[in-house]
Amino acid sequence: MNTRWLAALVAGVWAAPLCAATPAEVEYAVQSVLAREGARFVAYSVLDDGRVVILFGANEPAWRVAATRDALQSHPDIAGLVWTELDGELCPVR
Repeated sequence: MNTRWLAALVAGVWAAPLCAATPAEVEYAVQSVLAREGARFVAYSVLDDGRVVILFGANEPAWRVAATRDALQSHPDIAGLVWTELDGELCPVR
């Protein structure tokens, strides 16, 4: 019984990196969330490890920043989120 448990644990550890989203999948996830939430005044970058750095312009309403941030943080393909609200305005994302 212990051997099966150990084999399952080892298989799970090896399979975990295979389940991680690629940077392209993370980029698609971010774009999907931004479009769904209607966030337009943002700048973002996807890091190689699946984390996202996002800047919200001052011209993005606070309620939309909160909704977008929560949606990004809860998305399964995004490994982590670093975000901030800027004092200046940003041009809209196209």
